[in-house]
Amino acid sequence: ALLAAALAPGSAFNLDVEQPAVYSGPEGSYFGFAVDFFAPDPSSTFLLVGAPKANTTQHNIVEGGQVLKCNWNSNRNCQPIVFDSTGNLDFAPDDPLEFKSHQWFGASVRSKNDKILACAPLYHWRTETKQEREPVGTCYLLSGSRSVEYAPCRSTTIDADGQGFCQGGFSIDFTKGDRVLLGGPGSFYWQGQLISDRVTEIVAKYDSKVYTIKYDDQLATRPASAAFDDSYLGYSVAVGDFNGDGIEDFSSGVPRAARTLGMVSIYNGKNMSSMYNFTGEQMAAYFGYSVAATDINGDNYPDLFIGAPLFMDRGSDGKLQEVGQVSICLQRASGGFHITKLNGFEIFARFSSSIAPLGDLDQDGFNDIAVAAPYGGDDKRGLVYIYNGGANGLNAVPSQILEGQWAARTMPPSFGYSLKGATDVDKNGYPDLIVGAFGVDTAVLYRARPVIRVNAALEVNPTILNPENKACSLSDVKVSCFKVKFCLKADGKGKLPNSLNFQVELLLDKLKQKGAIRRALFLHSKQPSHSKNMTITKGGKMNCEELDAFLRDESEFRDKLTPITIFMEYRLDYRTAADATGLHPILNQFTPANMSRQAHILLDCGDDNICKPKLEVSVESDQKQIYIGDDNPLTLIVSAQNQGEGAYEAELFVIVPPQADFIGVVRNNEALARLSCAFKTENQTRMVVCDLGNPMKAGTKLLAGLRFSVHQQSEMDTSVKFDLQIRSSNLYDNLSPVASYQADLAILAAVEIRGVSSPDHIFLPIANWQPKENPETEDDIGPLVQHIYELRNNGPSAFSKVMMTLQWPYKYKNYTLLYIVQYEIDGPMNCTSDMEINPLKIKISASKDDEKNDTLIREDNRDHRISRRDITAIEGDVQTLGCGTADCLKIVCQVGHLERGKSAILYLKSRLWTQTFMNKENQNHSYSLKSSASFNVIEFPYKNLSFEDIHNSTVVTTNITWGIQPQPMPVPVWVIILAVLAGLLLLAVLVFVMYRMGFFKRVRPPQEEQEREQLQPHENGEGTSEA
Repeated sequence: ALLAAALAPGSAFNLDVEQPAVYSGPEGSYFGFAVDFFAPDPSSTFLLVGAPKANTTQHNIVEGGQVLKCNWNSNRNCQPIVFDSTGNLDFAPDDPLEFKSHQWFGASVRSKNDKILACAPLYHWRTETKQEREPVGTCYLLSGSRSVEYAPCRSTTIDADGQGFCQGGFSIDFTKGDRVLLGGPGSFYWQGQLISDRVTEIVAKYDSKVYTIKYDDQLATRPASAAFDDSYLGYSVAVGDFNGDGIEDFSSGVPRAARTLGMVSIYNGKNMSSMYNFTGEQMAAYFGYSVAATDINGDNYPDLFIGAPLFMDRGSDGKLQEVGQVSICLQRASGGFHITKLNGFEIFARFSSSIAPLGDLDQDGFNDIAVAAPYGGDDKRGLVYIYNGGANGLNAVPSQILEGQWAARTMPPSFGYSLKGATDVDKNGYPDLIVGAFGVDTAVLYRARPVIRVNAALEVNPTILNPENKACSLSDVKVSCFKVKFCLKADGKGKLPNSLNFQVELLLDKLKQKGAIRRALFLHSKQPSHSKNMTITKGGKMNCEELDAFLRDESEFRDKLTPITIFMEYRLDYRTAADATGLHPILNQFTPANMSRQAHILLDCGDDNICKPKLEVSVESDQKQIYIGDDNPLTLIVSAQNQGEGAYEAELFVIVPPQADFIGVVRNNEALARLSCAFKTENQTRMVVCDLGNPMKAGTKLLAGLRFSVHQQSEMDTSVKFDLQIRSSNLYDNLSPVASYQADLAILAAVEIRGVSSPDHIFLPIANWQPKENPETEDDIGPLVQHIYELRNNGPSAFSKVMMTLQWPYKYKNYTLLYIVQYEIDGPMNCTSDMEINPLKIKISASKDDEKNDTLIREDNRDHRISRRDITAIEGDVQTLGCGTADCLKIVCQVGHLERGKSAILYLKSRLWTQTFMNKENQNHSYSLKSSASFNVIEFPYKNLSFEDIHNSTVVTTNITWGIQPQPMPVPVWVIILAVLAGLLLLAVLVFVMYRMGFFKRVRPPQEEQEREQLQPHENGEGTSEA
């Protein structure tokens, strides 16, 4: 999706999208369902467009279908071609033998020179003896001015196990050897069939009075076993020489073969014997829906392209999405094919519904192809992707995307459902493309624009600028100068004007931001930019011009380290380059229309002005060993120094192994330099490149820290290695010796086992519990006891196999202790027991999800679990019943792959066999029932690394205690009396304190003026009052 967004529909290369020729047909006729070019002679070329639901002038025929011939030039007139003007052939009045209504004539159309083959795959036929009509399909071959019918599937014995449902002409093509190839996917119970006959024999043997014709030189596939039913051989066809005998072979899509994986089969063009089979990799992707053949890499061997428009791929969220796929099968000279895949960009766009060879669209020496996604784009307008070929195969990035101009209405426009290219309709030397959009009854012609290839050159001399070497004069002032030479040469194939006009722009010190001081200017204008109009003769010599530029005085700028970039850009004047039809040429997009060169200011180069640095680099780290899975970064301390003269464009290159990723530069240490570093990939080599200065002056010594994460180890890795080198652009001694750092990989896994008993204490006796001779439920046995064991990997390394052994106290002196009802696991663990679990078939009660981890006392069993503070324990020794004294059941568990921080848990649910402890000889004793678990790490997923033995064990204990619950003591009367008196005394004290503080006094408001004065005597001026 990102790739499609980066290249806007309709943009880029040399198909003209500004003025395409649009052709419209009768509404609802599906005009554009099939398209082709038609060149009956070298001087004239037309468009052929199928309209399979168009009405014709045939008597009593409804929607018989048409093929229309269209002019490509300005009038864009389309006229139907008359292949058949008759109605149905009748056996008797009102008793037809054939049924041409809704036959979809024009659903497929192909041409070669003056011949046109057009088919009606839904044409129906019945024999004279049978009333049932069946879709055998038929075609018409127009050779010159003569039209003949070609119906190889029509016979006197029609039925489903033969060719009764052939639908001949579903797909068609011509060969260079003047044969036609016809696909009939319905033959032989829809196994499908390929049929090929010679054009000359089809024309010569045609007789309008003969229903069925046998051809002497016919090649056809035969029925196979019933396992191949419903395969649809002949669904799509293409031709090409795939065995080097000079005769084109037949390739066909079989989209439902191999249990709907889909196949494409190649048959020998001499005898229809099977040569190759390609099988899809995903069920129901419709692999083989479309096929095309062309030489895409220029090795003179045709290559095969296979469409699977329903192919699904996982998106960024991990979910499967229908995107479509093209399989690119490059034919090798030694035989066989090299297969690569190309996925679509949008979901439900049906990418690869049609694939069309384009010929050499841009005349670069390699053929190109078009791939349609007819339901992609905004509003499902449809998209057609243009892919360019090259010596290494198909360029996976489309050079252009054509977008339909019609939004979906009652049905989608299906722009791109049909495609046809590889024909130069306007004779400008470049092949053109027809795109059908039958949903809007439209076909569109895109003409290819001639491609201009520009050879540009830019030279700067000298490239090292010495401020002290002032050889030029500027207003009687000597300046340091240099020459800038720029050249253009233009050529191209096809029709191009003899003279091409270009505008050239030059800019000095381009990398300086706008408004900053540019350190170099052109001598003639004292400006950093220069414009020039150049007229170039097509195919002529290089046209050049040279200018003088100078370096400003050193007092005018401070930056002497960064290079001065001289930038050149050129543009074509398209208005003066258009042809008579208004078609503009275009510059080759694979050659950038700009270039730049750099000049450096000379510094620190000694008396000879030739810098010879002495670069050295070393590396160390405090980590000599890296534990697999460890999140702590690896820090490399790098020392870089130059003990010679200045090094220009000095950079530190760190080759990063595939197991590591670059995190960043250490910036929290004042002793380390804060380098500017970037991660890059060149020719599949991953590296970190750090700037060391330009120049890296003599005597410079830098100490820097680089952080890496190491986490992508494979099973075979034993170490990681970093190679470091300093590189500069100096002519001499521009490389340092390579320094390497290697750290060994090691395994460290802190594996622990822990367990818990829930509950950890049970008190006997249990109130209202009575033993049962034949217990049926869990409560008939006794209280619940769970032992939970957790095996946890605290990492950092993962392990792949651990054996864990559990010992469980089962019986003592033939008395059952803890009866296991069941056990459950959580995590990658499988367990087996040496004894049967739950041999009495006790009915297992339903458990809650949180019961596994519940270590508290359950409410439903509180009647027989008394808290310790209420228990008066029976004095005596505690008897331990573990595997040393009791008979134990053994459970062995194998734990699989466990990453860091992950656990595998074993839950053992049991019941205390209460009857054992209620026996007289076992009463009034305390017991400690102990199970144990141990583990041993067997295997790690790192084949070449050794590891130490890792093992441990733990014990889980459940205590059984006999006790009596003390009776509550009554409260003495004197305690009650004393408590009442103390409360009354406290109340009296509180009342007294509140009285003294005036809490119970109330201030009433005065009723008269005199009372108010008495309340505030001082405010009325009276100092005293008399009694």
